[in-house]
Amino acid sequence: MAWWLDPIWAIVAIVMPIFCFAAYLNQFNYSLYNASANFVTWQTFGVAIFSAAMMLLGIAVGRGAVRRQNMIVLIDPDRATRVLIWFGWITIFAYVLLLGTLFYRFDLVLELLRGNAAAAGLLREALGRIPGVTSLVQFGIVFLALLSALITLAGYRMPSRIRHIALGIIVLTFLRSVLNSERLALLEILSAMFVIPVAYRWRPSALRNLAPFIGIVAVFLAFVAGEYFRSWQYYRLFYASYLDFVTQRFAGYFSTSINNGAGAYLMYGQNHPTPEITIGWISKFPGLRGFFTGDEESMMNQYLQKYATLEFNNPGGFFSAYLDYNFFLASLFMVALGVLIGVVHRSFQNRNLIGLMLYPAVFLGLTDLIRIVYIVDTRTLPIFLGTAIAFYALRPTQVPRGRFLAKVARATNS
Repeated sequence: MAWWLDPIWAIVAIVMPIFCFAAYLNQFNYSLYNASANFVTWQTFGVAIFSAAMMLLGIAVGRGAVRRQNMIVLIDPDRATRVLIWFGWITIFAYVLLLGTLFYRFDLVLELLRGNAAAAGLLREALGRIPGVTSLVQFGIVFLALLSALITLAGYRMPSRIRHIALGIIVLTFLRSVLNSERLALLEILSAMFVIPVAYRWRPSALRNLAPFIGIVAVFLAFVAGEYFRSWQYYRLFYASYLDFVTQRFAGYFSTSINNGAGAYLMYGQNHPTPEITIGWISKFPGLRGFFTGDEESMMNQYLQKYATLEFNNPGGFFSAYLDYNFFLASLFMVALGVLIGVVHRSFQNRNLIGLMLYPAVFLGLTDLIRIVYIVDTRTLPIFLGTAIAFYALRPTQVPRGRFLAKVARATNS
């Protein structure tokens, strides 16, 4: 398996060097993004490094808690096809609800393509969001991860209707990423489709070893393409060239996330009475948000309005727990999160079906730790729930490879 698919190596060799560089860069560009100060001090930098260390400790514990063994997974292909069809159509239905209103506002789509600076915001407001319903577009991640696992490890042959559904989900996700300025949605489906074949089909080579760094370049190029429609029309008068604008903005997404987390930690986080960021699954449910935040603005919004800007609102993944809890509880949270990652990764190594379906999303979350704690974000809840539902519906038989081969041998000899 590629070295960079190991969560510990991914954090140590990829995420942390980028984090350190972005933290260093922040002193030169924080004022470009309307932050009132450079909050990345030795104290806040140390908190982030300690947070990462707690997560790494948890990953090691989680992996050690699950025995390493290769699993054989037996699934009825007809049942698998039915489950894929159900998940596919639920995803497409949710997308129709989300994007369907744009057929009535196609003028906004045309304005976006023409470079109208206000069109992107108006498009996001026009989307037909229904809490708890349109979130089911995330079932598409479950669909693609399951399909990838079946094709890679079970030789599953896609019926034409599954192929058409998969293509429809990919196209709809691409439209969502463009029209809703949601680049993460595109990364989610790419991770769901390719992490499993990369792990189990791509033979060792120099290209495979360098793949994460090539991927960073690819993400930057995708950012370059998307930002032209998203922000350039507004900022073009403030920069000498598009390349100058887009390189600064790309770096700014990381440095502002670190500065936000560090600043909020210094100004609010150490004394904040209620958690907000790390319980996104709960606090953003309709009717429950007020239970956690009361009538006041969230802590992060208060910080952004006073010391930064609402445009760059990521709280910084390594700071998030320390904004919600006291130092001791926050450290326990990071260890627990690491344990979850370690268990899922070991399950992925064992070729356990749940691990195969979940690890692509978990791995994507690891790569985005500088900005957010993706794994506890509201957008991941449908992925976890969908995986559990799919596993129950598939009713797979999972046995260690050695025991399975022994049974086959006994049956053959008898």
